[in-house]
Amino acid sequence: MASNPNLVAIICDEIKGGGPIPFARFMALALYHPEHGYYSSGKEKIGPGGDYYTSPTVHPIFAKLLARQLVQMAEVISTTHDEIVFIEFGAGSGLLAQGILRFVEEQHPILFHRLRYIIIEESPSFRARQRERLLPRYPCVCWENKMPDACVGVVFSNELLDAFPVHRLHIENGVVSEIYVDWEQDRFVERLLPASTALLDYVKRVGLLIDQQYDCEVNLQALDWMHEVGQALCQGFVLTIDYGYPAELLYHPTRKKGTFLCYHQHTVNENPYQHIGEQDMTSHVDFTALVEIGQRVGLAPLGFTDQTHFLMGLGIAEEMQGEADKMETSPEAKKHFLAMKRLMAPETMGKTFKVLIQGKGIPAEVALDGLTFRAFSKDSLIR
Repeated sequence: MASNPNLVAIICDEIKGGGPIPFARFMALALYHPEHGYYSSGKEKIGPGGDYYTSPTVHPIFAKLLARQLVQMAEVISTTHDEIVFIEFGAGSGLLAQGILRFVEEQHPILFHRLRYIIIEESPSFRARQRERLLPRYPCVCWENKMPDACVGVVFSNELLDAFPVHRLHIENGVVSEIYVDWEQDRFVERLLPASTALLDYVKRVGLLIDQQYDCEVNLQALDWMHEVGQALCQGFVLTIDYGYPAELLYHPTRKKGTFLCYHQHTVNENPYQHIGEQDMTSHVDFTALVEIGQRVGLAPLGFTDQTHFLMGLGIAEEMQGEADKMETSPEAKKHFLAMKRLMAPETMGKTFKVLIQGKGIPAEVALDGLTFRAFSKDSLIR
């Protein structure tokens, strides 16, 4: 499918009116323009008919196990508060929320009746799907434009930050340049312009080796998001699941082309100037930077692991064994087993997705099942 011509015209007009725009601005328009952006359209995005899969669409066990962790977190903070709040950022189709709410309702009815489930979703089409899926069965669900102040509860997201617009940098001969997007001869072209002070400060803080040549991405919006979440949270947890690495691995010299990718109809490409408004764009997250920003607003890092170890701690091995025991007589059991394996497999989702858990007003020694088996130490995120 070609690019959305209306969106292309809007981006062109902005460039013609004010000159080249940072790639982050181009990405923001391509993904989040309120009328023509990728996430604003009614186009199917997730699952077999879309452009990519997410863990909740691979198998419902993901929602069930994540719900186990959220309930355990709620129990840690529920002793002094009548209402418990779950806040999901970027709830997509609402499938994850549905699975979590079903588990809490069935397994923890007392908590369910004290629960307020807030969804913060920018996409109008996703909001409509969430309402259709969740209401009226779950009246505890509400939608907000931002996180409420002085909140007590659990904030979580799954594959949110990787789709935030990123600044793309080119480093060569000791010079740090930012990639801008221009319009020339009826096509988008890239220009190298001086990087802003904020980006240069980030490069210095990360300790990038500017005497080498490579490209990388900087996700300043993710840092702003973490700062806002930490400020608004009075007591509770922040659980972030996403593509990414600690800074020392994300910006390693062996990763000279960065991590920016596009997804269109379950194929991967590196060209953001095709299928504009019709394809997803992502880059890996700097988890070290998230921890540093979180600490400034009172969020202590409680643990960092990958999806494989996170799900193991929450009991996926036992769930898989139950399906394995039935495989000889049930083709459906084999299907479930293989789907669960995909969530765990290192070559698919297991090692790619990382899980960061932070806490505010939470004892540092708190034991969480999802952190029983840790792929990394907390020190791996401290510079």
